[in-house]
Amino acid sequence: MRSDPGRVPPHYQPDIEDTRNFPIHEIKRKGGDLRYCKKCLLYKPPRSHHCRICKRCVLRMDHHCVWMNNCVGHANYKAFFVFVVYALLSCLYSLILLVGSLTVDTQKDGQQSEGSDRTVYIISGLLLIPLSMALGVFLGWHIYLTVQNKTTIEYYEGVRAMLLAEQGGNVYSHPYDLGVYENLITVLGPNILCWVCPVSSYVGSGLRFRTAYDDAIGLTSATSATSS
Repeated sequence: MRSDPGRVPPHYQPDIEDTRNFPIHEIKRKGGDLRYCKKCLLYKPPRSHHCRICKRCVLRMDHHCVWMNNCVGHANYKAFFVFVVYALLSCLYSLILLVGSLTVDTQKDGQQSEGSDRTVYIISGLLLIPLSMALGVFLGWHIYLTVQNKTTIEYYEGVRAMLLAEQGGNVYSHPYDLGVYENLITVLGPNILCWVCPVSSYVGSGLRFRTAYDDAIGLTSATSATSS
């Protein structure tokens, strides 16, 4: 709730003359200019968006979480992802304990107390079942996004881009999709043992992201050098 999702540096300028690293510069849909935030008065790095609730641009913005009253972005996405995992496991564990308490005869003195406890167990279980289902669907959604190296915003933008590409006879591919393993490393960190640990291990500054085109360009350069 208190972690910063990542903010754009006050003097950020896209390096449009960088021909060595071949960075991707996202442009406006209309006009083709570099993306510029008129509210923050800053250029927008790739994958960043302005949050009208936080009133600032957020690096690799996924969404604004109303439950945490904070944005989920580049610097705190892993913490959010792990939080959802822990919340679902906690709900399932609590549900198992409640079911066990209802099915096992506890041999209590006083039928009134036992009936009162059973009522509490049943009500708690009825609340935990839909909560566990909702968290399960939510976690499944973010697992899909993580495997694809997409944000929630990029998913909906990609649907629109895919439709436009199909109309033009082209095939749309997400530029930041590096493969399942590389995508997981990019989002959850390079150390597999720490993927489910509540530690911050985001990769990079959030101002530039590795793309599938980088590998293609690197392979082309290596082939040209070998031929020469």
